[in-house]
Amino acid sequence: MSPRARTRDKDALISGVLSGLLMGLGQFRNKQKGKALFFFTILLIFIGIELLTGSYQYYASEIVSNPPGANGEFYFFRDYGGMFTRGLWGLFTLGQLVYQIPYRGMETRTFHRTIPWLTADNSVRLLIAGLIALVILSVLIAAWVVNIKDAYQVRKLMNQGTYIELKGKAYFKELYDNLLPLLLLIPVISLVAMFTIIPVMFSSLLAFTNYTYRIMPPARLIDWVGFSNFAQVVSDPAWFKIFGSVLLWTIVFAIMASVTCYALGFLNAIIIESKPIKFKRFWRMILIVPWAVPGMISLMVFKNAFDTQGLINQILYTTNTMQPVSNFLYDIGLQGQPDNPIYWLTQQYNGNLAKAVVIMVNLWLGAPYFMMLITGTLTTIPKDLYEAASIDGATGWKKFKSITLPLVLRGTAPAIVMTFTHNFNNFGSIYYLTGGGPNWVYSEVPNTMKVMGGIPGQTDILISWIFKLSFTQNAQLYNIAAVYSILIFIFVAVFSVLNLARNRAVWED
Repeated sequence: MSPRARTRDKDALISGVLSGLLMGLGQFRNKQKGKALFFFTILLIFIGIELLTGSYQYYASEIVSNPPGANGEFYFFRDYGGMFTRGLWGLFTLGQLVYQIPYRGMETRTFHRTIPWLTADNSVRLLIAGLIALVILSVLIAAWVVNIKDAYQVRKLMNQGTYIELKGKAYFKELYDNLLPLLLLIPVISLVAMFTIIPVMFSSLLAFTNYTYRIMPPARLIDWVGFSNFAQVVSDPAWFKIFGSVLLWTIVFAIMASVTCYALGFLNAIIIESKPIKFKRFWRMILIVPWAVPGMISLMVFKNAFDTQGLINQILYTTNTMQPVSNFLYDIGLQGQPDNPIYWLTQQYNGNLAKAVVIMVNLWLGAPYFMMLITGTLTTIPKDLYEAASIDGATGWKKFKSITLPLVLRGTAPAIVMTFTHNFNNFGSIYYLTGGGPNWVYSEVPNTMKVMGGIPGQTDILISWIFKLSFTQNAQLYNIAAVYSILIFIFVAVFSVLNLARNRAVWED
């Protein structure tokens, strides 16, 4: 690089540094007053929000009338900070003052109208407010980075003599064209941040706290505990055994539910699209009905059907096949003992039977979707391929193996991956059909679970167990539930990315 080029880069760097110190200052040095005013106004808006939502004006008088106590407790940003400083303070500390303790010569309460700093801290609210402040501040940080980059690049082009300065209508037209996509995205980004990003961040951060049913703010505050919750679920043998069992069943359920639905949907599509079949629209309509009925209704119907006194057992009694079916289920290992009647979903020794019922019911719900998906894929396969194969003497099986199966798999591979991730978190199929039951044998349950609750059932998958950990009475282990949520996310994300990355159809137009 020549000395002149280095000099130009240093000069451009000065503009970037100035914009880093104060938004718009680099643009002002570049003699772009309109752009400088735009960036500086963004900064003023954030400063204005902080001042208007804060109580800085009361500090001087209140620090005299209510000074820090003998122990020196005084939290400036908690008492007088605005939306951003108080939010970040709450995010990092999760609060300092509980209900009915003295602070600055007075007693804290759960609500106070005249002196806000007398209100006791609520860790949950502080965490949410801190996340909101952090997300909004990230917008300021992004604008500041754009401001620095713009000042540096424009100055560099000016020094090279290649920058074309637009003025008047041309300048405002270019500014409008550049900002229009961002302005249109602001409502969408705001909704995504409010209803997706912040809730996900909140639930994830709970994994690093001690938040359980034992902690009820503002009587007691939540604390950051780092990775101790992760260590507990991994290092405690009893917890790890239960987690391993639930995880293994979750993976088996996700694979079996996806593969069986795909296979039956494939078979139905092949049969319907075959030449001998007449009235294709009628059969397609009949087979799509299970998918058209709301899943929750279907699950509750099947739950009643597989009840001890339900339709299935009544049919077996009527046809005099109860005992043969019961013996068969016992012989293949699905029943723990040959009952009469069959306890499909309830007995502890029939855990395998309940799991088989869950997979069969999910087959009813999921196969029609794949049938329609594969039917559409089959219509895209060129007929010339089959004609050429016939000329070469290929049999029907070879045509299916070499043409139909590879092309259908290639076209539907992303759907298979997405179905697996859906079934990995298929809360409804478990909750509405079995409720997670049957229960585990009591001796296999960790003592901490017996005391605190949140015991999983034999058909519980991770997501339904997380629900029990969070909302079962005397459980409410929000921190442990958050740990498992993070582990689910990591597993599903890695699986999805690796499998989609290997599928060429995802990357091709």
